[in-house]
Amino acid sequence: MDYGLDGKVVMITGGSRGIGKATARKFAGEGAHVYITYSSNRNHADRTAEEIRQSGGSCSILQLSLNNRQSIDQAIEQIKNDHDRLDVLVNNAVFWGEGAPVAESSSETWFSVIDQTVKGTYLVTKLAVPLMKQSKWGRFIHVSSSLVHSGKPNESANVTSKAALHGFSRTLALELAADGIFSNVVIPELTLSEWVTDIFPPNVLEEYAQSFPPGRIGTPDDVANLIVYLGSAANSFVNGEEIRVTGGK
Repeated sequence: MDYGLDGKVVMITGGSRGIGKATARKFAGEGAHVYITYSSNRNHADRTAEEIRQSGGSCSILQLSLNNRQSIDQAIEQIKNDHDRLDVLVNNAVFWGEGAPVAESSSETWFSVIDQTVKGTYLVTKLAVPLMKQSKWGRFIHVSSSLVHSGKPNESANVTSKAALHGFSRTLALELAADGIFSNVVIPELTLSEWVTDIFPPNVLEEYAQSFPPGRIGTPDDVANLIVYLGSAANSFVNGEEIRVTGGK
């Protein structure tokens, strides 16, 4: 399949590990120039960029703090200076606050999660829209979580912040479709990213895998495959959708 991504410019927030890393590698493999953003630890971003370059791909690294307006402005300005275009934005960065029941939660922590995920996504998206409009083409993909449907005790900030992306994406889809710009949400279940395999013992993951109809837990590549399709020219009509990547769970 020709994804029509050769020469496109892609920005992936939180692109140095897990789903973001797998997505960056796949977009670069299709000929796009990929901007990998990181918040504080550049080491992971450097390693991901090196892997992409060794495979013949093209990428850059940007420091981006989604709770800092100046950082967001600088990142988009850098892309404008380098390419004067941005074709695909993958809003993937994850911010998990400390879990607590609503009545016992810290308001400061709760609003910090909302600020970074919701406000940060809004700000970076707002700046990306004019760059896509000038090309009359663009794709937004927002990475959510299956927890928005199931809920999870003690995780109200995290679940609420991800759920907000759904309404945001649907509105973008309606506002921007006439300009050739689509917006969709991808909803993964737990995936075998680095932090998951670091936290959970193998026997726990093996047991949990049996709850998935295919008998395995999804990988970052499983999610990245869908993200790249939705962010490509091969996607000519999927817009305003919420697509689960859960193996049927």
